[in-house]
Amino acid sequence: MSFNNKHKIFFKKNGYVVIESLLKKKKVLEIKKKVYELYEWEKQKGKLYNYKFDKSNNTKRIWNLVNKGKIFRDLIQNKTVNSFMEWIFDRKTIHQKYYLSSFQANIVRPGSKIQKLHVDTPVPEPLPNWPLKANSIWMLDDFTEFNGATEVFPKSHKKKNKPKNKDGKNKKIIKCKGCAGSVIFTHGALWHRAGANNSNEDRVALLGSFAASYTKEIASEEDQSIVVDKFTIKKSSSFLKKILGVGQGIKTGAIQIPKFRD
Repeated sequence: MSFNNKHKIFFKKNGYVVIESLLKKKKVLEIKKKVYELYEWEKQKGKLYNYKFDKSNNTKRIWNLVNKGKIFRDLIQNKTVNSFMEWIFDRKTIHQKYYLSSFQANIVRPGSKIQKLHVDTPVPEPLPNWPLKANSIWMLDDFTEFNGATEVFPKSHKKKNKPKNKDGKNKKIIKCKGCAGSVIFTHGALWHRAGANNSNEDRVALLGSFAASYTKEIASEEDQSIVVDKFTIKKSSSFLKKILGVGQGIKTGAIQIPKFRD
């Protein structure tokens, strides 16, 4: 299924939209099998990433999926998803309009606690009128009332501020329920969170995060991670490494390469 004007109108108004059955059941099962294969491998290596904000340690993430299998590289090039991102980040420019920020698997295990309400736009308030980030949440399981479905605060992407602790109890927050194979698109300034998993089964999703290209162009006019060599990094002070971005964005498990990758 592709997106249409109804999806665009809904997204503009509410800051999110669900496109149902983007993936067929067979493909969902193939992807989910690969996710668990990586999960077990990283767990054995002692490199499995526990989401630090879930004190129950029941939320797991597998980072850098692009590096860990052809099935993920193919998936993140999905035409519907990228056409939607092209529309979200549209502006008059000869440059690429957006970049992939991260692509990860998110396993919300039984007993996981509700996530803190937050936005995915890491800039100071007031938040800008235009989207700096946007996300795709790929359902590999049905998202239900009880298994930790993504929760959103409709229209909150139009606010200039980030949510406070008290906002987490707002009655306008709703669950994005849907069938496996569906994808939720969210504006980077939308107030949202993962729900608590009160079921007896895992809730698995993929999180494909995108960012406006100019955010990287501003921060990486010279890509220091490429142009600065290992000798210089070895000789650098801890402060110089910080401003060069050495180690930035490297999560536990992200640079582990399984021998079985394709």
